[in-house]
Amino acid sequence: MPNRATDAAVLMTADFEQSMGWGDANPASLTTDKAHSGKWSARVKPDVTYGYTYSRPLGDLNATPLSHMMLEGWVLREASGSTAKLVVQVTTSVTDETNVFYTALPVASVVPKFGEWTAVKVPINLPTSATGTNRIKVYLWNDQSTATTYLDDVRLSKAE
Repeated sequence: MPNRATDAAVLMTADFEQSMGWGDANPASLTTDKAHSGKWSARVKPDVTYGYTYSRPLGDLNATPLSHMMLEGWVLREASGSTAKLVVQVTTSVTDETNVFYTALPVASVVPKFGEWTAVKVPINLPTSATGTNRIKVYLWNDQSTATTYLDDVRLSKAE
């Protein structure tokens, strides 16, 4: 997996072996049950509504404002009840949760097979009003799933 040191377009990577910028969730969302790489992944399940969350000011990712980014990761659905959503949310600030941008990818729409890791992508097109003080959040949301969904090897990159 490319990292910030070797690819200038990469803004953030996470394989859940380390957690720079991640947190804000039930610790039970981190697991060694299944992983795409390494030993750890994030998960949501019926009793874990929100997965481990990436949360940083946009200005920490890039010195100049970005309007286009791409979120990529690997998702594994355990069963038909694995209906989680991969969420990208940009809020006004750490103290103001007003949405500047929000998208939620229903993973069932792009991961048709069960028990197999599948690459997913979420395009991010921020409004021109987005600023460096806005806070980006990336997380897996249970959204009434009745089975476990896993997320691993996440990468956020600049996009054209």
